[in-house]
Amino acid sequence: MSLRSFVASVMRSVAAAMARAPRLVWDGTRYVLRAAASVLPTPPQEEAMAEEELMRELSRPRVLPKADVVEPDAREEWGRAAGDHLFPCGEERAAGVLDERARAYLDSLDVEERAALLAYEAKHIGQFLLGERALKGLPPVPTAAQWTDAEKARLAALAGPVREGRAVIQAKIDEVAATMREPVPAPRPRAA
Repeated sequence: MSLRSFVASVMRSVAAAMARAPRLVWDGTRYVLRAAASVLPTPPQEEAMAEEELMRELSRPRVLPKADVVEPDAREEWGRAAGDHLFPCGEERAAGVLDERARAYLDSLDVEERAALLAYEAKHIGQFLLGERALKGLPPVPTAAQWTDAEKARLAALAGPVREGRAVIQAKIDEVAATMREPVPAPRPRAA
């Protein structure tokens, strides 16, 4: 290697190192240290490949990271549904959560008992309605068997007057039918 080629390679190395070194650049209001652009231009093929990769990355559907979503507890849903049933806010969020037994129990509460019930958290109200917990100052929620027996008795009491009404109607129908079955007397001759 000649002295001339050695000096030329050293000068190229120094120029490349200076180009990569940070410089003080006036940024309108102050001096800022910035790295100058590379002296060696990037080949167009690398730029095209980088651009394609960026486009693929941007066009790929985003997969959002799942938050730590906890499945809602059934007891808490029951409690919220009970609150919505007692004091509807206009939107029916959990109308199908409560069964008929729980709705009948909630409807049977007076104003003070409703206020006492709603003083508890939704989870505790749900546990109470499901029979897993007792709440102070409230009548116990009937079990499914108790509610079924009470409902049968209520429906039987409602059916009594209906049966009596049917019996009266049937008696009238029988009376009309008997009247229709009687022989019709022959018409009397008219006097001339």
